[in-house]
Amino acid sequence: MLSKPMRNRICFAYLSLVACIAIGFLYRIVLKITLNVHFFHRTGPTSFSFIDYVAFYSAGKTVLSSARDQIYHFATQLEAYNRTVTESLGINANVDHIPLGQSVPWFFAMLAPFALMPLLISYIVWSLAGIGLSGVSLWKILKQNGHTTLFSALFLLCVAGSYPYEWLINDGQNSAFILAAFGLMLYSWFRGNDTAAGIGLALMSIKPQYAIFMAVPAIAMQRWRLLGSTALVGTLLVGISALIFGVKTLVEYPALLHQTEKTDPAVFPTWMVSIRGPLSIIMDLDKALNISTIMYAISLLALMAFWLRSAAKASPTKVRIAMGITLMTCLLTSPHTHIYDLVVFAAIAAIIPMRSFFETTGMPPAFVVWSRVMVLYPLISFGIYLLTEVKACGEIVGVGFFVIDCCLMALLIWLYRSADLLSADTKPEVLGSEPIAE
Repeated sequence: MLSKPMRNRICFAYLSLVACIAIGFLYRIVLKITLNVHFFHRTGPTSFSFIDYVAFYSAGKTVLSSARDQIYHFATQLEAYNRTVTESLGINANVDHIPLGQSVPWFFAMLAPFALMPLLISYIVWSLAGIGLSGVSLWKILKQNGHTTLFSALFLLCVAGSYPYEWLINDGQNSAFILAAFGLMLYSWFRGNDTAAGIGLALMSIKPQYAIFMAVPAIAMQRWRLLGSTALVGTLLVGISALIFGVKTLVEYPALLHQTEKTDPAVFPTWMVSIRGPLSIIMDLDKALNISTIMYAISLLALMAFWLRSAAKASPTKVRIAMGITLMTCLLTSPHTHIYDLVVFAAIAAIIPMRSFFETTGMPPAFVVWSRVMVLYPLISFGIYLLTEVKACGEIVGVGFFVIDCCLMALLIWLYRSADLLSADTKPEVLGSEPIAE
């Protein structure tokens, strides 16, 4: 058994390592911005690869233009993209193919204010907004569950030091906003504020595949006010989108989404961390998409049965773990899940009982393993990041995260089966400083 001073030294060394990883990634981004090479890198003498935020910024410019009703037309997106590349990045190149922007219309509408700023300022404001909102939502959940200020701060450090979060910020993706919305839903759910929880669930529809799955607990537990709030906010988002883009654009969107996922290799299906990724490596891309879509639908029905038969009647601790099982099932079966989308799981880590690495005495084995895996996750994810530097690994990186998520799913199931063994003083309904709704 290690002495307390030795445990403290090990914890300090590990947290220093995580902090160095987070600072190192941030330094790399700042350095690339300073050298004006952050938004793109050369892939050949006359070819370039751009981060995703360039497409988001271009979409925002389209929303502000008279061509907004054609925002899903390839020619419209390509013209806006080339204008951004030429005018904002100063690159004299004619891009002839881009991944067709397929986000929901209300997400494109959200991008308009950011397109009013110069690209660099817009990217910085976008990143800070995502970091700030997701950080606040996680902080509120952690404090709600009775964690100390020091523990909460170290938890956020571990999130910032994980590779999915670094990829998210580097690429300018939108998953931090999904995490913020999910955090709002969970925080409000356990406070018993169904109206606010419904707003959070509706805002998760920026990526609808997650909102659909996370509606299952509300349906099974008959949280009708939550669902009504979601429907109201969702209707408002659709209505605003119809006013901006036109009804025709909204009606045609589902067919366009399916066609893009089916035919455009620029969605990088072989890099996905859901079941679609490994399937796309070993079989035809179209067949892999169809199989993953079927598995997504079957999983949704299976989860509904799970909630109706068991989870909806379970203890608050089991409900929290069932939330994690629901989200992880979605991440594993969704036809579109990339590495940066895994940051959403941080909200689940925040609501399930856990302790620091050496303070797990008296906890059931499943919760001991859970606590230690969550502490070590930044290092595990960084190890997979190192594989991206090995040219031969390529698409195997996505498979690596898929395997990790499968292991986390198995761990969540173990937690659910062990929850009744958790002592009363470590349960969230005892630790939490605010009321928790049954």
